[in-house]
Amino acid sequence: MKTLYELGRLNVRHVKVFDALIPQDDKSPIRKLAAIVFSASNMDDNACMLEIYGKRNLTAFSRLKTRLKELFIRVIIMQNINTESADARVNEALSGYRQSLVSRILIARKSGKLAVEIAEKSITRSMKYHATENVLTQAHQLVGYYGSTELNKYKLTKYLEIQEKFMNIYKWEIKAENYFYDLQRAQLQSLANPSDEVKLKAQNYAMELERVKGIRTYFFNYNKYRVLAAHYEFQKDFKSLLDLSEKALKEFSTPDFKTGNALASITNRRVWALIQAGRPQETVTIGLKGLNKLVSGSLNWYILAHYTLKAQLYIADYNRAIELISLMIENPRFEYIGDNFKEIFFTTLGYIHLVVDSGLAGDKKDFRKQLPEFKLGRFLNTTPVFSKDKRGINVSILLMHIAFLLQRKDYNAIIDRTDSLNQYAYRYLRKDDSFRSNCMIKMVIQMTKADFHPVRTARYTADLRKQLSHVTLAGSGENIEVEIIPFEVLWDIMTKAL
Repeated sequence: MKTLYELGRLNVRHVKVFDALIPQDDKSPIRKLAAIVFSASNMDDNACMLEIYGKRNLTAFSRLKTRLKELFIRVIIMQNINTESADARVNEALSGYRQSLVSRILIARKSGKLAVEIAEKSITRSMKYHATENVLTQAHQLVGYYGSTELNKYKLTKYLEIQEKFMNIYKWEIKAENYFYDLQRAQLQSLANPSDEVKLKAQNYAMELERVKGIRTYFFNYNKYRVLAAHYEFQKDFKSLLDLSEKALKEFSTPDFKTGNALASITNRRVWALIQAGRPQETVTIGLKGLNKLVSGSLNWYILAHYTLKAQLYIADYNRAIELISLMIENPRFEYIGDNFKEIFFTTLGYIHLVVDSGLAGDKKDFRKQLPEFKLGRFLNTTPVFSKDKRGINVSILLMHIAFLLQRKDYNAIIDRTDSLNQYAYRYLRKDDSFRSNCMIKMVIQMTKADFHPVRTARYTADLRKQLSHVTLAGSGENIEVEIIPFEVLWDIMTKAL
């Protein structure tokens, strides 16, 4: 039923078209099911069967759902499929897909001349708006027609040249896209810094795409940007990443390139780079402005909200951070985002609870009422994604757990974890790019050696605390996903709980 409700939502503006395709009899099972779907009543299969048949009839109901699904898809094809987006490129691409389908249908029905007229008009706009797949489909139809049905040497040569040109373009579009997905897979599997092998791969991909000349299409340029951005990100060259993003924002604001998704993705890269470059206040300004332009609850909205929230926490703007995390988690679309994002957001929520419980944000009682609920035990038992990544967000979760145990005065539980913390730091945090994480874990270990006495703890950790302040997050090379709030603030929360 979930799929049918989604299709019903997409067809709600075209109920009259759909109505003409189904029996007019009110007793018709398919009309009854359509009425349920359009009512958005969220009935389950059993309730629908009882409403339609008066009893359970799994076989008949399964066939009925399939018929309704096929009708919904047919109406989607028939209707004006321009999106609500103002992006001309997106709408032209969608229009081109429909024109290509209509041409194919006409050719199959022996109306070749009419099909060619549609294809010739459509291919010009497809080329203008870089819809390469449409161009190839339409060129293929036109080459076939002028090469056999109606021999025309001039037009045959023209469309063969277009076909050859766009086959080369398509090859590089696919190659650039696959390069990006290859690099993205490495990022999604771990929040830790990439290996030297992945860095070299990104460099080679970037150099190869930079050498390509004579291709300027939306898909090639966008994926080329994403590969170059990943390369600069891996090299921690945030200045080059910011320069690249500024240039890309201008390029993808032009009419033939403009797409909201591309602009949102580039903006997200930009704000990430600003945080890494130690410019969180700019991130907050750009982030809050950008959120108003995006669809609330969309993936790009969540990513931008995440970095805006992170920047707010870095500058201790706790009031607005609490407002934003509440908007994120209480949004109706939160349940549909991926588990990897949920894990990061709930980890952030846990840290905000630590901030509130410590009194740093202000009155505890007022802010606890505003914050979504956070149950530590439930969270620790349901962190299947990045918690397995021993060099990524796992360190954030470990340190957050310790901070909660300190607030609860559960010193024995912390002592039990000392050996594993020590082994963790030795095994996974031995590189320069994990200095701050290593420093924090060593300070926790020294705290246990000081028997959690505040004065002795301060004395035992004085040198480590000084080193931590000398190596700032912006210059440390660590991934900002690991440090949810500045470790200096986290350490103050921990020592305050002693």
